[in-house]
Amino acid sequence: MCGYQGLRVEAKAMIESEQTPFLSMYFDKTSERVYILADSESLKKVRDVKALIEMEDILKSTFEESKKLTMFDQKVEVERPSYLSCAGGLSHHTCHALKPQYQLSWERNLKECFEDRTPRDVNFERLPREILRGIFVFLEPSDLKSVNLVCKNWQNVADEPALWKEFDLPLKCRKSGNKFFRFFQKSISSKLQILSLHNFSFQLNDSHIQDLLNLDLKSITIGSIDLFNVYDDSFAQLVNNCKECEIKEYEPKLKTTNGININVLGLNKLNAIFRKMESGTKLKSLSLSCCAGSDKTLDLSFIPSSTLANAFNKLECLELCQVKLGPNQWKAIFDDMSVKSKLKSLNLESLNLEAVDMKVFDNVFSNLTTLILRGLDLDNNQLKHFAENLDQSCKLKTLMLRNIKAKELPPRLLERVVTKVSSVDLDFVEMTVDQLEQIFHIISTGSSSIKQLNLFGIADIHEINPETLAKGINKLQFFDFANIGENVFTENQTKEMFEVMSQGTSLKKLGTASEPLALEWMDNIGKVDPEILAKAIHNLEEVTLALEESYLPLPQYMAIFKRFGQKTN
Repeated sequence: MCGYQGLRVEAKAMIESEQTPFLSMYFDKTSERVYILADSESLKKVRDVKALIEMEDILKSTFEESKKLTMFDQKVEVERPSYLSCAGGLSHHTCHALKPQYQLSWERNLKECFEDRTPRDVNFERLPREILRGIFVFLEPSDLKSVNLVCKNWQNVADEPALWKEFDLPLKCRKSGNKFFRFFQKSISSKLQILSLHNFSFQLNDSHIQDLLNLDLKSITIGSIDLFNVYDDSFAQLVNNCKECEIKEYEPKLKTTNGININVLGLNKLNAIFRKMESGTKLKSLSLSCCAGSDKTLDLSFIPSSTLANAFNKLECLELCQVKLGPNQWKAIFDDMSVKSKLKSLNLESLNLEAVDMKVFDNVFSNLTTLILRGLDLDNNQLKHFAENLDQSCKLKTLMLRNIKAKELPPRLLERVVTKVSSVDLDFVEMTVDQLEQIFHIISTGSSSIKQLNLFGIADIHEINPETLAKGINKLQFFDFANIGENVFTENQTKEMFEVMSQGTSLKKLGTASEPLALEWMDNIGKVDPEILAKAIHNLEEVTLALEESYLPLPQYMAIFKRFGQKTN
Protein backbone atom coordinates (compact mmCIF):
# COMPACT_ATOMS: atom_id res chain seq x y z
CA MET A 1 0.00 0.00 0.00
CA CYS A 2 1.46 3.41 -1.00
CA GLY A 3 0.55 7.09 -1.33
CA TYR A 4 -1.91 8.74 0.99
CA GLN A 5 -3.62 5.48 2.04
CA GLY A 6 -0.29 3.98 3.10
CA LEU A 7 0.61 7.10 5.09
CA ARG A 8 -2.82 7.06 6.76
CA VAL A 9 -2.50 3.42 7.85
CA GLU A 10 0.99 3.96 9.30
CA ALA A 11 -0.07 7.15 11.08
CA LYS A 12 -3.17 5.47 12.61
CA ALA A 13 -1.02 2.63 13.98
CA MET A 14 1.50 5.02 15.52
CA ILE A 15 -1.21 7.22 17.10
CA GLU A 16 -3.76 4.68 18.36
CA SER A 17 -1.63 1.57 18.94
CA GLU A 18 1.69 3.11 20.01
CA GLN A 19 0.21 6.39 21.46
CA THR A 20 2.87 8.42 19.64
CA PRO A 21 2.10 12.14 19.11
CA PHE A 22 1.93 12.69 15.35
CA LEU A 23 1.60 15.82 13.25
CA SER A 24 1.83 15.91 9.47
CA MET A 25 0.67 18.23 6.70
CA TYR A 26 0.58 17.29 3.03
CA PHE A 27 -0.44 18.87 -0.27
CA ASP A 28 -3.14 17.08 -2.30
CA LYS A 29 -2.37 17.72 -5.97
CA THR A 30 -5.89 16.80 -7.12
CA SER A 31 -7.73 19.39 -5.02
CA GLU A 32 -4.63 21.65 -4.59
CA ARG A 33 -5.39 21.85 -0.88
CA VAL A 34 -3.24 21.30 2.20
CA TYR A 35 -4.60 18.72 4.69
CA ILE A 36 -3.63 17.86 8.27
CA LEU A 37 -2.97 14.32 9.49
CA ALA A 38 -2.46 14.33 13.27
CA ASP A 39 -3.43 13.02 16.65
CA SER A 40 -6.42 14.76 18.24
CA GLU A 41 -4.51 16.59 21.00
CA SER A 42 -1.77 17.94 18.75
CA LEU A 43 -4.46 19.05 16.29
CA LYS A 44 -6.10 21.24 18.95
CA LYS A 45 -2.82 22.93 19.75
CA VAL A 46 -1.65 23.50 16.19
CA ARG A 47 -4.91 25.27 15.26
CA ASP A 48 -4.10 27.91 17.91
CA VAL A 49 -0.77 28.98 16.40
CA LYS A 50 0.07 31.13 13.38
CA ALA A 51 2.58 28.52 12.20
CA LEU A 52 -0.33 26.53 10.74
CA ILE A 53 -0.90 29.20 8.07
CA GLU A 54 2.83 29.60 7.43
CA MET A 55 3.29 25.86 6.86
CA GLU A 56 0.32 25.82 4.47
CA ASP A 57 1.97 28.60 2.47
CA ILE A 58 5.27 26.70 2.43
CA LEU A 59 3.65 23.58 0.94
CA LYS A 60 1.74 25.57 -1.68
CA SER A 61 4.81 27.53 -2.76
CA THR A 62 6.87 24.33 -2.96
CA PHE A 63 4.25 22.83 -5.29
CA GLU A 64 4.16 25.94 -7.47
CA GLU A 65 7.96 26.01 -7.84
CA SER A 66 7.81 22.55 -9.49
CA LYS A 67 11.28 21.51 -8.30
CA LYS A 68 12.37 17.91 -7.96
CA LEU A 69 11.59 16.70 -4.44
CA THR A 70 13.65 14.22 -2.44
CA MET A 71 12.98 12.58 0.90
CA PHE A 72 14.39 13.96 4.16
CA ASP A 73 14.03 11.79 7.25
CA GLN A 74 15.76 13.48 10.17
CA LYS A 75 15.67 10.36 12.35
CA VAL A 76 17.57 8.39 9.73
CA GLU A 77 20.06 11.25 9.27
CA VAL A 78 20.71 11.49 13.01
CA GLU A 79 21.40 7.78 13.30
CA ARG A 80 24.13 7.94 10.66
CA PRO A 81 27.62 7.58 12.22
CA SER A 82 28.76 10.70 10.35
CA TYR A 83 26.11 12.98 11.85
CA LEU A 84 28.05 13.74 15.03
CA SER A 85 31.45 12.74 13.70
CA CYS A 86 33.58 13.47 10.69
CA ALA A 87 34.38 9.77 10.24
CA GLY A 88 31.87 9.38 7.42
CA GLY A 89 33.61 11.93 5.17
CA LEU A 90 32.86 15.56 4.36
CA SER A 91 30.15 14.77 1.85
CA HIS A 92 27.83 13.59 4.68
CA HIS A 93 28.57 16.39 7.15
CA THR A 94 25.28 17.74 8.42
CA CYS A 95 27.27 19.00 11.41
CA HIS A 96 29.16 21.30 9.05
CA ALA A 97 26.06 22.74 7.40
CA LEU A 98 25.04 26.32 8.15
CA LYS A 99 22.78 26.52 11.18
CA PRO A 100 19.12 27.21 10.25
CA GLN A 101 17.39 30.21 11.77
CA TYR A 102 15.14 27.97 13.87
CA GLN A 103 16.13 24.63 15.37
CA LEU A 104 14.49 21.92 17.41
CA SER A 105 15.40 22.04 21.09
CA TRP A 106 17.57 18.91 20.92
CA GLU A 107 19.44 20.26 17.86
CA ARG A 108 20.57 23.35 19.76
CA ASN A 109 22.29 21.17 22.35
CA LEU A 110 24.40 19.18 19.87
CA LYS A 111 28.15 19.38 20.27
CA GLU A 112 29.87 21.15 17.40
CA CYS A 113 32.44 19.40 15.27
CA PHE A 114 35.81 21.15 15.23
CA GLU A 115 37.61 18.91 12.76
CA ASP A 116 38.89 20.23 9.44
CA ARG A 117 35.86 21.25 7.43
CA THR A 118 37.73 22.50 4.37
CA PRO A 119 36.15 21.16 1.16
CA ARG A 120 38.56 18.87 -0.64
CA ASP A 121 38.22 20.70 -3.95
CA VAL A 122 39.24 24.16 -2.65
CA ASN A 123 42.64 25.31 -3.94
CA PHE A 124 43.94 28.28 -1.99
CA GLU A 125 46.64 28.84 -4.57
CA ARG A 126 43.94 29.82 -7.05
CA LEU A 127 42.12 32.37 -4.89
CA PRO A 128 41.50 35.64 -6.79
CA ARG A 129 44.09 38.39 -6.28
CA GLU A 130 41.44 40.69 -4.80
CA ILE A 131 40.68 38.23 -2.00
CA LEU A 132 44.35 37.55 -1.28
CA ARG A 133 45.08 41.28 -1.25
CA GLY A 134 42.21 41.86 1.18
CA ILE A 135 43.74 39.28 3.54
CA PHE A 136 47.40 40.21 3.15
CA VAL A 137 46.76 43.87 3.95
CA PHE A 138 46.36 42.88 7.63
CA LEU A 139 49.72 41.08 7.80
CA GLU A 140 52.95 42.38 9.31
CA PRO A 141 56.04 42.51 7.06
CA SER A 142 57.45 39.37 8.73
CA ASP A 143 54.26 37.48 7.83
CA LEU A 144 54.25 38.85 4.29
CA LYS A 145 57.76 37.49 3.95
CA SER A 146 56.41 34.03 4.82
CA VAL A 147 53.44 34.08 2.43
CA ASN A 148 55.89 35.08 -0.29
CA LEU A 149 57.24 31.53 -0.14
CA VAL A 150 53.90 29.69 -0.51
CA CYS A 151 53.41 29.79 -4.28
CA LYS A 152 53.90 32.02 -7.32
CA ASN A 153 50.38 33.47 -7.14
CA TRP A 154 50.76 34.45 -3.50
CA GLN A 155 54.19 35.89 -4.16
CA ASN A 156 52.86 38.11 -6.97
CA VAL A 157 50.23 39.57 -4.64
CA ALA A 158 52.49 39.84 -1.58
CA ASP A 159 55.07 41.76 -3.65
CA GLU A 160 52.65 44.62 -4.35
CA PRO A 161 54.14 47.87 -2.95
CA ALA A 162 50.83 48.95 -1.39
CA LEU A 163 51.10 46.10 1.14
CA TRP A 164 54.51 47.32 2.31
CA LYS A 165 53.69 51.01 2.70
CA GLU A 166 54.31 50.97 6.48
CA PHE A 167 57.48 48.87 6.30
CA ASP A 168 60.27 50.66 8.18
CA LEU A 169 63.81 49.59 9.03
CA PRO A 170 63.58 46.77 11.64
CA LEU A 171 64.62 47.66 15.19
CA LYS A 172 67.45 45.12 15.22
CA CYS A 173 69.07 46.96 12.31
CA ARG A 174 69.30 50.09 14.48
CA LYS A 175 71.09 48.21 17.23
CA SER A 176 73.95 46.67 15.27
CA GLY A 177 75.93 47.72 12.20
CA ASN A 178 76.48 44.08 11.24
CA LYS A 179 72.75 43.32 11.35
CA PHE A 180 72.16 46.47 9.28
CA PHE A 181 74.45 45.21 6.50
CA ARG A 182 73.06 41.64 6.68
CA PHE A 183 69.53 43.00 6.29
CA PHE A 184 70.47 44.70 3.02
CA GLN A 185 71.84 41.46 1.67
CA LYS A 186 68.31 40.03 1.76
CA SER A 187 65.66 40.66 -0.88
CA ILE A 188 63.16 41.89 1.70
CA SER A 189 65.21 45.07 2.10
CA SER A 190 63.92 46.20 -1.30
CA LYS A 191 60.42 46.43 0.22
CA LEU A 192 61.34 49.34 2.51
CA GLN A 193 59.18 52.38 1.75
CA ILE A 194 59.60 54.52 4.86
CA LEU A 195 62.80 55.24 6.75
CA SER A 196 63.14 56.64 10.26
CA LEU A 197 66.66 57.85 10.96
CA HIS A 198 66.79 58.22 14.72
CA ASN A 199 67.94 56.40 17.85
CA PHE A 200 70.66 54.28 16.23
CA SER A 201 73.01 52.52 18.66
CA PHE A 202 75.94 52.85 16.27
CA GLN A 203 77.28 55.69 14.15
CA LEU A 204 76.15 55.74 10.53
CA ASN A 205 78.72 56.25 7.80
CA ASP A 206 78.64 56.62 4.04
CA SER A 207 78.55 52.84 3.49
CA HIS A 208 75.22 52.66 5.30
CA ILE A 209 73.86 55.55 3.22
CA GLN A 210 74.91 53.82 -0.01
CA ASP A 211 72.72 50.83 0.91
CA LEU A 212 69.81 53.19 1.61
CA LEU A 213 70.32 54.95 -1.72
CA ASN A 214 69.47 51.73 -3.54
CA LEU A 215 65.93 51.80 -2.12
CA ASP A 216 62.78 53.31 -3.62
CA LEU A 217 61.72 55.17 -0.47
CA LYS A 218 58.45 57.03 -0.07
CA SER A 219 59.30 59.01 3.07
CA ILE A 220 62.18 59.71 5.43
CA THR A 221 62.12 61.09 8.98
CA ILE A 222 65.34 62.48 10.43
CA GLY A 223 65.51 62.94 14.18
CA SER A 224 68.08 62.47 16.90
CA ILE A 225 70.99 60.89 15.05
CA ASP A 226 74.73 61.35 14.58
CA LEU A 227 75.53 61.88 10.88
CA PHE A 228 79.01 63.29 11.30
CA ASN A 229 80.64 60.47 9.27
CA VAL A 230 78.17 60.75 6.39
CA TYR A 231 79.07 62.79 3.31
CA ASP A 232 76.85 65.84 2.85
CA ASP A 233 76.12 65.15 -0.82
CA SER A 234 75.27 61.47 -0.21
CA PHE A 235 72.85 62.38 2.54
CA ALA A 236 71.29 65.15 0.43
CA GLN A 237 70.78 62.65 -2.40
CA LEU A 238 69.05 60.20 0.00
CA VAL A 239 66.61 62.88 1.17
CA ASN A 240 65.83 64.07 -2.34
CA ASN A 241 65.16 60.53 -3.54
CA CYS A 242 62.07 60.45 -1.30
CA LYS A 243 58.67 62.00 -1.83
CA GLU A 244 58.25 63.12 1.78
CA CYS A 245 60.81 64.30 4.31
CA GLU A 246 60.48 65.36 7.94
CA ILE A 247 63.50 66.87 9.71
CA LYS A 248 63.32 67.31 13.48
CA GLU A 249 66.29 69.19 14.89
CA TYR A 250 67.04 68.35 18.52
CA GLU A 251 69.46 69.89 21.00
CA PRO A 252 72.84 69.32 19.33
CA LYS A 253 75.09 66.63 20.74
CA LEU A 254 78.47 68.25 20.36
CA LYS A 255 81.59 66.31 19.39
CA THR A 256 85.09 67.62 19.52
CA THR A 257 87.47 67.18 16.60
CA ASN A 258 90.72 69.13 16.90
CA GLY A 259 88.99 71.37 19.42
CA ILE A 260 86.11 72.26 17.06
CA ASN A 261 82.47 71.75 18.15
CA ILE A 262 80.38 70.09 15.42
CA ASN A 263 76.56 69.86 15.16
CA VAL A 264 75.68 66.18 14.56
CA LEU A 265 73.03 66.96 11.87
CA GLY A 266 75.20 69.65 10.45
CA LEU A 267 74.35 73.00 8.91
CA ASN A 268 76.31 71.88 5.87
CA LYS A 269 73.95 68.92 5.38
CA LEU A 270 70.92 71.21 5.48
CA ASN A 271 72.56 73.44 2.90
CA ALA A 272 73.38 70.40 0.74
CA ILE A 273 69.76 69.21 0.93
CA PHE A 274 68.45 72.56 -0.30
CA ARG A 275 71.06 72.81 -3.06
CA LYS A 276 70.06 69.38 -4.31
CA MET A 277 66.37 70.36 -4.16
CA GLU A 278 67.21 73.42 -6.20
CA SER A 279 68.75 71.37 -9.01
CA GLY A 280 66.22 68.52 -9.02
CA THR A 281 64.25 66.52 -6.47
CA LYS A 282 61.50 63.94 -5.99
CA LEU A 283 60.36 65.68 -2.82
CA LYS A 284 56.75 66.78 -2.70
CA SER A 285 56.45 67.38 1.04
CA LEU A 286 58.98 68.86 3.49
CA SER A 287 58.62 69.46 7.24
CA LEU A 288 61.27 71.37 9.19
CA SER A 289 60.98 71.75 12.95
CA CYS A 290 63.04 72.32 16.07
CA CYS A 291 62.45 70.07 19.09
CA ALA A 292 65.18 71.54 21.30
CA GLY A 293 62.78 73.66 23.40
CA SER A 294 60.35 76.52 22.93
CA ASP A 295 63.18 79.08 23.07
CA LYS A 296 65.24 77.40 20.34
CA THR A 297 64.91 77.59 16.55
CA LEU A 298 66.20 75.77 13.50
CA ASP A 299 68.34 78.56 12.04
CA LEU A 300 68.19 78.68 8.24
CA SER A 301 69.16 82.33 7.96
CA PHE A 302 72.64 81.38 6.65
CA ILE A 303 71.21 79.71 3.52
CA PRO A 304 71.02 81.96 0.44
CA SER A 305 67.53 83.33 -0.22
CA SER A 306 67.56 82.19 -3.85
CA THR A 307 68.48 78.62 -2.84
CA LEU A 308 65.60 78.38 -0.37
CA ALA A 309 63.19 79.99 -2.83
CA ASN A 310 64.08 77.57 -5.63
CA ALA A 311 63.98 74.58 -3.25
CA PHE A 312 60.65 75.37 -1.59
CA ASN A 313 59.09 76.19 -4.94
CA LYS A 314 59.42 72.52 -5.95
CA LEU A 315 57.14 71.41 -3.10
CA GLU A 316 53.41 70.78 -2.81
CA CYS A 317 53.41 70.72 1.01
CA LEU A 318 55.62 72.82 3.31
CA GLU A 319 55.69 72.87 7.12
CA LEU A 320 57.91 75.25 9.09
CA CYS A 321 57.91 75.02 12.90
CA GLN A 322 60.29 77.06 15.08
CA VAL A 323 62.37 77.93 12.04
CA LYS A 324 64.39 81.13 11.78
CA LEU A 325 64.33 82.98 8.46
CA GLY A 326 65.23 86.58 7.68
CA PRO A 327 62.77 89.09 6.13
CA ASN A 328 64.60 88.95 2.78
CA GLN A 329 64.38 85.17 2.75
CA TRP A 330 60.62 85.25 3.38
CA LYS A 331 60.20 87.78 0.57
CA ALA A 332 62.33 85.80 -1.88
CA ILE A 333 60.56 82.52 -1.09
CA PHE A 334 57.02 83.79 -1.51
CA ASP A 335 57.77 86.17 -4.37
CA ASP A 336 59.07 83.18 -6.30
CA MET A 337 56.04 81.08 -5.31
CA SER A 338 53.63 83.76 -6.52
CA VAL A 339 54.95 83.24 -10.07
CA LYS A 340 55.27 79.46 -10.44
CA SER A 341 54.25 77.78 -7.21
CA LYS A 342 53.11 74.15 -6.87
CA LEU A 343 52.39 74.65 -3.18
CA LYS A 344 48.98 73.38 -2.04
CA SER A 345 49.51 73.06 1.73
CA LEU A 346 51.31 75.52 4.02
CA ASN A 347 51.84 75.02 7.77
CA LEU A 348 53.44 77.86 9.73
CA GLU A 349 53.92 77.24 13.45
CA SER A 350 55.69 79.14 16.24
CA LEU A 351 57.50 81.53 13.91
CA ASN A 352 58.76 85.03 14.62
CA LEU A 353 57.21 87.14 11.86
CA GLU A 354 57.52 90.44 13.68
CA ALA A 355 59.77 92.01 11.05
CA VAL A 356 58.03 90.39 8.08
CA ASP A 357 55.79 92.42 5.77
CA MET A 358 52.57 90.38 5.41
CA LYS A 359 52.32 91.47 1.78
CA VAL A 360 54.87 88.76 0.89
CA PHE A 361 52.07 86.21 1.38
CA ASP A 362 49.50 88.01 -0.79
CA ASN A 363 49.87 85.99 -3.98
CA VAL A 364 50.49 82.61 -2.34
CA PHE A 365 47.26 82.00 -0.45
CA SER A 366 45.18 82.04 -3.64
CA ASN A 367 46.63 78.66 -4.73
CA LEU A 368 46.50 76.90 -1.36
CA THR A 369 43.94 74.23 -0.41
CA THR A 370 45.26 73.81 3.17
CA LEU A 371 46.52 76.53 5.50
CA ILE A 372 47.63 75.93 9.09
CA LEU A 373 48.65 78.84 11.32
CA ARG A 374 49.67 77.88 14.86
CA GLY A 375 51.10 80.01 17.62
CA LEU A 376 52.04 82.95 15.41
CA ASP A 377 52.57 86.07 17.51
CA LEU A 378 51.12 88.50 14.98
CA ASP A 379 50.18 92.06 15.79
CA ASN A 380 46.68 93.32 14.94
CA ASN A 381 47.68 94.85 11.61
CA GLN A 382 49.48 91.69 10.47
CA LEU A 383 46.56 89.44 11.40
CA LYS A 384 44.07 91.77 9.71
CA HIS A 385 46.15 91.73 6.53
CA PHE A 386 46.23 87.93 6.66
CA ALA A 387 42.43 87.83 7.05
CA GLU A 388 41.73 90.36 4.30
CA ASN A 389 44.00 88.43 1.94
CA LEU A 390 42.12 85.18 2.67
CA ASP A 391 38.78 86.93 2.32
CA GLN A 392 39.65 88.15 -1.17
CA SER A 393 41.43 85.14 -2.67
CA CYS A 394 40.62 82.11 -0.56
CA LYS A 395 40.25 78.69 -2.27
CA LEU A 396 40.98 76.78 0.92
CA LYS A 397 39.36 73.47 1.78
CA THR A 398 41.05 73.21 5.20
CA LEU A 399 41.87 76.07 7.59
CA MET A 400 43.43 75.51 11.01
CA LEU A 401 43.93 78.48 13.33
CA ARG A 402 45.44 77.58 16.70
CA ASN A 403 46.70 79.78 19.52
CA ILE A 404 45.93 82.92 17.53
CA LYS A 405 44.83 86.20 19.15
CA ALA A 406 41.93 87.21 16.92
CA LYS A 407 39.75 89.40 19.16
CA GLU A 408 40.60 92.59 17.28
CA LEU A 409 39.37 91.26 13.93
CA PRO A 410 35.97 92.62 12.83
CA PRO A 411 33.33 89.88 13.35
CA ARG A 412 32.13 90.06 9.72
CA LEU A 413 35.69 89.73 8.38
CA LEU A 414 36.49 86.67 10.51
CA GLU A 415 33.13 85.12 9.63
CA ARG A 416 33.70 85.58 5.88
CA VAL A 417 37.12 83.94 6.13
CA VAL A 418 36.07 80.80 8.03
CA THR A 419 32.66 80.21 6.43
CA LYS A 420 34.22 79.87 2.96
CA VAL A 421 36.14 76.75 4.02
CA SER A 422 34.74 73.21 4.32
CA SER A 423 36.91 72.09 7.27
CA VAL A 424 37.78 74.61 10.00
CA ASP A 425 39.75 74.29 13.25
CA LEU A 426 39.48 77.18 15.68
CA ASP A 427 41.38 75.74 18.61
CA PHE A 428 42.53 78.00 21.46
CA VAL A 429 41.80 81.00 19.26
CA GLU A 430 41.05 84.09 21.34
CA MET A 431 37.66 85.30 20.07
CA THR A 432 34.83 87.54 21.23
CA VAL A 433 31.21 86.48 21.71
CA ASP A 434 30.20 88.74 18.79
CA GLN A 435 32.63 86.91 16.50
CA LEU A 436 31.29 83.51 17.56
CA GLU A 437 27.67 84.66 17.23
CA GLN A 438 28.32 85.94 13.71
CA ILE A 439 29.97 82.68 12.61
CA PHE A 440 27.17 80.46 13.96
CA HIS A 441 24.50 82.81 12.60
CA ILE A 442 25.84 82.46 9.05
CA ILE A 443 26.19 78.70 9.45
CA SER A 444 22.59 78.48 10.73
CA THR A 445 21.25 80.22 7.61
CA GLY A 446 22.75 77.51 5.38
CA SER A 447 24.89 79.99 3.43
CA SER A 448 28.18 78.66 4.83
CA SER A 449 30.56 76.17 3.20
CA ILE A 450 31.67 74.68 6.54
CA LYS A 451 31.07 70.93 6.84
CA GLN A 452 33.38 70.23 9.78
CA LEU A 453 34.04 72.61 12.68
CA ASN A 454 36.46 71.83 15.50
CA LEU A 455 36.44 73.98 18.64
CA PHE A 456 38.94 73.32 21.39
CA GLY A 457 39.60 75.65 24.28
CA ILE A 458 37.14 78.38 23.21
CA ALA A 459 36.09 80.14 26.41
CA ASP A 460 32.88 81.99 25.54
CA ILE A 461 30.71 79.41 23.76
CA HIS A 462 28.33 79.38 26.73
CA GLU A 463 27.39 83.00 25.97
CA ILE A 464 26.12 82.29 22.43
CA ASN A 465 22.36 82.44 21.94
CA PRO A 466 21.11 78.82 22.40
CA GLU A 467 18.90 78.90 19.28
CA THR A 468 21.68 80.32 17.07
CA LEU A 469 24.19 77.79 18.38
CA ALA A 470 21.80 74.84 18.02
CA LYS A 471 20.78 75.69 14.46
CA GLY A 472 24.38 76.30 13.46
CA ILE A 473 25.68 73.01 14.84
CA ASN A 474 22.90 71.06 13.16
CA LYS A 475 23.79 72.55 9.77
CA LEU A 476 27.27 70.99 10.03
CA GLN A 477 28.24 67.42 9.16
CA PHE A 478 30.83 67.10 11.94
CA PHE A 479 31.22 69.12 15.13
CA ASP A 480 34.04 68.51 17.60
CA PHE A 481 33.96 70.08 21.04
CA ALA A 482 36.10 67.53 22.89
CA ASN A 483 37.82 68.50 26.11
CA ILE A 484 37.21 72.21 25.75
CA GLY A 485 36.52 72.63 29.43
CA GLU A 486 33.82 72.03 31.99
CA ASN A 487 30.39 73.57 31.51
CA VAL A 488 31.24 74.92 28.08
CA PHE A 489 27.60 74.51 27.04
CA THR A 490 24.78 75.73 29.24
CA GLU A 491 21.80 73.54 30.03
CA ASN A 492 19.61 75.56 27.66
CA GLN A 493 22.17 75.31 24.84
CA THR A 494 22.41 71.54 25.17
CA LYS A 495 18.63 71.07 25.33
CA GLU A 496 18.09 73.32 22.30
CA MET A 497 20.83 71.54 20.35
CA PHE A 498 19.16 68.14 20.73
CA GLU A 499 15.67 69.57 20.25
CA VAL A 500 16.72 70.87 16.82
CA MET A 501 18.58 67.62 16.11
CA SER A 502 15.44 65.58 16.89
CA GLN A 503 13.53 67.47 14.16
CA GLY A 504 16.19 66.90 11.50
CA THR A 505 19.92 67.52 11.17
CA SER A 506 22.81 67.56 8.72
CA LEU A 507 25.13 66.15 11.39
CA LYS A 508 26.54 62.71 10.63
CA LYS A 509 28.06 62.27 14.06
CA LEU A 510 29.52 64.19 16.97
CA GLY A 511 33.28 64.62 16.67
CA THR A 512 35.41 64.57 13.56
CA ALA A 513 35.09 62.21 10.61
CA SER A 514 37.95 60.08 11.96
CA GLU A 515 37.50 60.54 15.73
CA PRO A 516 33.94 60.21 17.04
CA LEU A 517 32.99 61.91 20.29
CA ALA A 518 31.10 60.03 23.01
CA LEU A 519 27.60 61.36 23.68
CA GLU A 520 28.19 61.21 27.44
CA TRP A 521 30.93 63.84 27.20
CA MET A 522 28.42 66.53 26.25
CA ASP A 523 27.77 69.11 28.98
CA ASN A 524 24.36 68.77 30.69
CA ILE A 525 23.44 65.81 28.49
CA GLY A 526 21.74 64.10 31.41
CA LYS A 527 19.15 66.90 31.58
CA VAL A 528 17.85 66.39 28.03
CA ASP A 529 14.41 64.76 27.78
CA PRO A 530 14.98 61.01 27.12
CA GLU A 531 12.58 60.81 24.15
CA ILE A 532 14.00 63.95 22.53
CA LEU A 533 17.56 62.65 23.04
CA ALA A 534 16.71 59.23 21.61
CA LYS A 535 15.00 60.73 18.57
CA ALA A 536 17.89 63.16 18.04
CA ILE A 537 20.72 60.66 18.02
CA HIS A 538 18.76 58.31 15.78
CA ASN A 539 18.88 61.09 13.18
CA LEU A 540 22.68 60.73 13.15
CA GLU A 541 24.51 58.23 10.96
CA GLU A 542 26.76 57.18 13.84
CA VAL A 543 26.79 57.65 17.61
CA THR A 544 29.38 56.64 20.20
CA LEU A 545 28.27 55.73 23.73
CA ALA A 546 30.76 55.54 26.60
CA LEU A 547 28.69 52.97 28.50
CA GLU A 548 31.43 52.17 30.98
CA GLU A 549 31.33 55.76 32.26
CA SER A 550 27.52 55.75 32.67
CA TYR A 551 27.03 59.51 32.63
CA LEU A 552 23.50 59.23 31.29
CA PRO A 553 20.50 58.44 33.52
CA LEU A 554 18.92 55.03 32.95
CA PRO A 555 15.72 56.45 31.31
CA GLN A 556 17.88 58.02 28.57
CA TYR A 557 19.69 54.75 27.82
CA MET A 558 16.34 52.92 27.79
CA ALA A 559 14.85 55.43 25.33
CA ILE A 560 17.92 55.22 23.08
CA PHE A 561 18.03 51.42 22.92
CA LYS A 562 14.27 51.17 22.57
CA ARG A 563 14.59 52.96 19.22
CA PHE A 564 17.20 50.50 17.94
CA GLY A 565 15.56 48.26 15.40
CA GLN A 566 13.32 51.07 14.24
CA LYS A 567 14.07 52.92 11.02
CA THR A 568 16.80 55.54 11.50
CA ASN A 569 18.78 57.83 9.27
